[in-house]
Amino acid sequence: MLYREIETLTKCGAVVALFLLLPSVSAQKSAPALSDTAIYVGVIEDDRQQLANLGPTDFDLVKGRTITPAFMRDASGLGPVKRLDHRVTWTVAFDGKKLGEVVSEPIPSSEVSEKTPGPSDVHSILTPADKIPTVGKANGRFNGNFETAVRRPLVVVSQPNFADPDIWRRTNLSDPVGQLVRSSFRSTFRHVRRRDPSGEPLKTDWSPPDSEIVVSKVYGSDKGSFLVETEMRHHRCVFYHDGSRLQSLEGNQWFYVDVDRRVAHLGNDWQFLDAGDYDRDGRSEVIFYVAEGSEDFVETEGYVLFYDDFRRNVRFTWSDR
Repeated sequence: MLYREIETLTKCGAVVALFLLLPSVSAQKSAPALSDTAIYVGVIEDDRQQLANLGPTDFDLVKGRTITPAFMRDASGLGPVKRLDHRVTWTVAFDGKKLGEVVSEPIPSSEVSEKTPGPSDVHSILTPADKIPTVGKANGRFNGNFETAVRRPLVVVSQPNFADPDIWRRTNLSDPVGQLVRSSFRSTFRHVRRRDPSGEPLKTDWSPPDSEIVVSKVYGSDKGSFLVETEMRHHRCVFYHDGSRLQSLEGNQWFYVDVDRRVAHLGNDWQFLDAGDYDRDGRSEVIFYVAEGSEDFVETEGYVLFYDDFRRNVRFTWSDR
């Protein structure tokens, strides 16, 4: 791994591309020194208990939405939230803009079903449903193992920190940088296997040509760095051997390209969520929705937050088993 990563895992506990769909809103003022007061970062999600109770013929969106407190910044640094047990007024952040405010309070643990996959620390939203912002159309990109469309998750912050000083935006990738990413793909996935006519993975490695490694999405920052999503063109027939077992390459892969054009593999089966200076240290953090697992089942779900120009990250995930 090119960068040293600090990963904090927890069993407690989803963004469509950053399209310029919203009117301009005044950015927050220049960043002061970090406050001693804890700053919380969470995510608005469709209510998981309501999703779990949907029947096979229920196709409408669930009515309820909740907030999952995920990360916190205090004097000790950035880490996952273990428990946020008080009412919070949140700023809803998206694409460097403030979409509004919502108020939440903790749902008692006794009311959170242990049979429903998801985080145990969840807040109910007190703000009327028609006042809770939404972005884009509901889809299946952030639904984990729920086989239905869900609203796009939205980042919320316990302070009015929503600006994106690094200015992450959708962009295109030049051919030379694309070649660096494809080279990093091959270095990361050294033992790629295809299927034989019967559907069984072959025992010999295959080096995919450039035409098979598709650059499907790119975000660029004002600093000159990139976030690159790749996909295998014929992904349903491709696996990689990680040393202990075969893993499907049916999903996507994410890479970070720094200003010096060094490339680091970040993870697989993620969705870009948002970028913003949530802790107001003058630099943008980037959050991904995580849905890692096998070909047909999400085993680990949650979020990962990158900070310090992608030198460090914090994970907030749970098991869906």
